[in-house]
Amino acid sequence: MGSKTEITAVCFGMLLILLTFGDAHLVGWVGNLDTIFGLALWKPVDVFYPLASILVFLLYGKLRGSLRPNLPTALIFISYLFALALISLDDISQVLSLHLTMSRDYWIAVEWFYPLYSIIAFFLFGRRTNRRN
Repeated sequence: MGSKTEITAVCFGMLLILLTFGDAHLVGWVGNLDTIFGLALWKPVDVFYPLASILVFLLYGKLRGSLRPNLPTALIFISYLFALALISLDDISQVLSLHLTMSRDYWIAVEWFYPLYSIIAFFLFGRRTNRRN
């Protein structure tokens, strides 16, 4: 059981990095990790990273126990989805043709909040699903 959960945690960490630094909102000269597979796959990658992140999040919970639906577990998962939506707001805006432009301060806050909160939520979710009550 230990190796599968560790591999899942590493995968989540990789996705966390790709989501956090996928778009160059703060440092333009760094480039976008969304284009790591080329410009042709930029938009599919913008969909793949969040979906894969959600699946890995849920898989970790399943591997750590069994996804028992209860209020604390549901709240952790919903709060993670909220954090994911915040980091993906530019992509969501583009898909919905809203053309929102978030400020530099927004991106500074979100690019600190998302990775820190996601790590906490990820491990709490695995811990909550492992409880018997």
